[in-house]
Amino acid sequence: MLIMLVTAAAVFLAGCSSVSHELPEKQNLSAAERPTETSAPQTVSESVSSEETTTAKPVPEFATVSVAAVGDNLIHSSLYKQAAARYEAAHGGNAGYDFEYAYKNIESIIRRADIAVINQETLICNDVFAPSTYPLFNSPTALGDHMLNIGFDVFTIANNHTLDKGTEGLSACLDYWDSRESAVVCGAYRNAADRANIRTAEFNGITFSFLSYTESLNGLRLPAESELSVGDAYDIETMKSEIAAANKISDVCVVALHWGVENSDIVSDYQRSTAKILADAGADIIIGNHPHVLRSIEEIERGDGSAALCAYSLGNFISAQNAGQNLIGGVLKFDVSIRIDEEAEQDSKPVIGNIELVPVVTHYDGNYRDVRLYPLSDYTRELAESHGVKNMSEFGYDYIFEVLKKNISDEYFDSNDYYKAE
Repeated sequence: MLIMLVTAAAVFLAGCSSVSHELPEKQNLSAAERPTETSAPQTVSESVSSEETTTAKPVPEFATVSVAAVGDNLIHSSLYKQAAARYEAAHGGNAGYDFEYAYKNIESIIRRADIAVINQETLICNDVFAPSTYPLFNSPTALGDHMLNIGFDVFTIANNHTLDKGTEGLSACLDYWDSRESAVVCGAYRNAADRANIRTAEFNGITFSFLSYTESLNGLRLPAESELSVGDAYDIETMKSEIAAANKISDVCVVALHWGVENSDIVSDYQRSTAKILADAGADIIIGNHPHVLRSIEEIERGDGSAALCAYSLGNFISAQNAGQNLIGGVLKFDVSIRIDEEAEQDSKPVIGNIELVPVVTHYDGNYRDVRLYPLSDYTRELAESHGVKNMSEFGYDYIFEVLKKNISDEYFDSNDYYKAE
């Protein structure tokens, strides 16, 4: 996957995007663009006139990038302990972590995307601190390395656990990500200058910018003397200002919001109004996380007739939580296209199409053993009936589809795939 940080401002006009479920087809010309057919003999003068009137406009050409976005990568102790046990078993008792088992069933979905975005819910403190679980999380560097290895490119880190290890932990986390040059990381910054350097990634000629904000730090706060900075989802004016700055250096602006009430699938009026404000300000894609459950996907219309794509919550990507609904998440897939031929207008807007949610299920056996992910298309009724969460919460194969039908519109599922209960 080709991806890089762009640290210098490029001359791109971002603007608002159009959202559709089908991308423009290069060969589909409108009636006005089709050549006029003639059959009668023509004089020379008639022929010249015909050439002037029947010359077809150039076929539009588009650059296209595929994107995959997921929710919270929430690493409880059962996940890093099983990774440690698997590494030790495979390496003669030596210490280390092997996270492959947990993620291997969904790797192909992530790898197929040109750009993949994840909310890294837990800190990765560069192994300065030992791994820890709820309520103050820290994950080993092997986790971040594995996420990069399976295809994730963009990591949003503004969330309610950003200060779980204080300023030392956040600084160590930024040290880790700085040492992984291929990672695009946003939401927490070393200082004002670092924050002003808006993170971007380019693929196939399209430049994306990434911003990340959180409503909560779990009651923690940065010391007044600290230069560290974390994106604040309640600071509307700063978000609008940073979106405007992002639009000056990118074609597509992506905003991740850690927001809402945990364990609730209800989208509040405040969230809808905030999403509309950010869309009008120039956010083309809004990715919600934090509630640990799926919430609705919408296309927010803007004043110029275009629209922004908003997923209010993609739920957990993986976790070892003990409520059935927390174990149902999704990979939001879509394509972004921009017209690039010579006839393209300077302010050509991105078109978002082929929008699809791929449901994923976190499965574990009794006592949180063997935590692993499945795309719903590979998940069975037998697995659902054996899920360890059934000892603590409502869960089952039919229950999964009930949750999906309640929260996600049918239009965002592949009609030929798995959105049908057996």
